Amino acid sequence: MKRLITIIFPLFCVVALFAACDDTKKSQSKGPVIAEVDGNAITAEDFIKEVERIPQWAQEQFQNDEGKKKFLDELVKRELIYQYARKMKLDNDEEYISKVDEFKKMTLVSMVLKKEVEEKALLGENDARQFFDSNEDKFTIGSKIRASHILVGTEKEAQDILDRLNKGESFKALAKLSKDTGSAEKGGDLGFFSRGQMVPEFEQAALSLKPGELSKPVRTRFGYHIIKLAEIQKGDPASFEQSKESIQKQLLGEKRKKAFDSFVDKLKAEMKITTNDNELAAVKLPWEGAGKTAAPKQPADQ
Repeated sequence: MKRLITIIFPLFCVVALFAACDDTKKSQSKGPVIAEVDGNAITAEDFIKEVERIPQWAQEQFQNDEGKKKFLDELVKRELIYQYARKMKLDNDEEYISKVDEFKKMTLVSMVLKKEVEEKALLGENDARQFFDSNEDKFTIGSKIRASHILVGTEKEAQDILDRLNKGESFKALAKLSKDTGSAEKGGDLGFFSRGQMVPEFEQAALSLKPGELSKPVRTRFGYHIIKLAEIQKGDPASFEQSKESIQKQLLGEKRKKAFDSFVDKLKAEMKITTNDNELAAVKLPWEGAGKTAAPKQPADQ
């Protein structure tokens, strides 16, 4: 039961925030009343909606009478805390109002992206097969590549380093500028790695190179990378069925990115945008001290 509460309680916190955004929720709920908390009804419709919000694998725990009672008990607990918060007038707190506004904004953004990107960027049944047939030599099992990289914080820094490399400067020497201190000490060398060990953007860029080639600046959640492919160890040929899932993920990601970029470009053309570079430059990030900038630490996998 403790594990169950650990799973669903954080989710209830989000649901409670959503419920608080709509004071008409109770009056609109339909169906038999299965519980009341200080005069506020929890209906069968409420119960079903909340069950549908949790992951499908977790829903299986509530398919018998005992499971239903446990889930209803969690709903009652949430309602108790929610009503207590209302009595304390925490719904007038500035922090609460700010979080509700942010929740509304992110929900609307999510709804738009679902409509304009996810529902429009679809894969046809033959797309993965055609891609596999055109790139069959690239799909292997057990392949590994060895690459080096230089990681920096901005695209401009990455482009400056790439320009210096193209002019003949040593990759190993410039790797000392990398934010990835672990690989910097080895001239940027990351050693051998197989598919799935690196973040997708990094892996895709590395796999598109030939030994000795340099990538353009590649953005990941860690920053901007200049990648140099050193060596490829090819494995055994893979079948279409073995490659299908990864191909679909790659193609779907590319289609969604293209649809997203196109949609944003359209909005930029229709709306007025102004930025203030001076004010932006003056913004101090949480990890920046007075007169000194310290980059956030990088995870170990990069």
